Amino acid sequence: MTDTRRRPVSVDTSSVAARITQGAMGVVLAVISVLLMITTHRMQLEIGGVALPVGLLFGGAFQIVTCVFLYAATGSRLPLVVLGSLWGLIAAPFLGRGAGGGVLMPAVIADQPQFSGWIVQGIGVAVPFLTVGVITLLRRRQR
Repeated sequence: MTDTRRRPVSVDTSSVAARITQGAMGVVLAVISVLLMITTHRMQLEIGGVALPVGLLFGGAFQIVTCVFLYAATGSRLPLVVLGSLWGLIAAPFLGRGAGGGVLMPAVIADQPQFSGWIVQGIGVAVPFLTVGVITLLRRRQR
């Protein structure tokens, strides 16, 4: 009779090849995240006379899902650190005063502060690092 119980699968997270793959995943998703969040951060939807910042809500949700995916797919915090670290650098060409700009802190276009631009930067950089912090705390609590 054969043993049909499933054994836990161990995933390699520390070899050089695994680290390179994790870094590459972080870079690719950082590029996608920047392009998506920069282009949608100003979208608003008016419901009942109230303008909802759906672009920022979508960007925040996307960044959270991206972080969860990266950790679930790799089992490592490295791609999250890469995502958070590169987000501002990749976004830099799109920041400042321009047709779609106004994201760079402190951005002011036509004497009006661009709070949505500040918030999108916070979401892009802070969410991956907050996720790393939560994962680290959960790992320490399990010990």
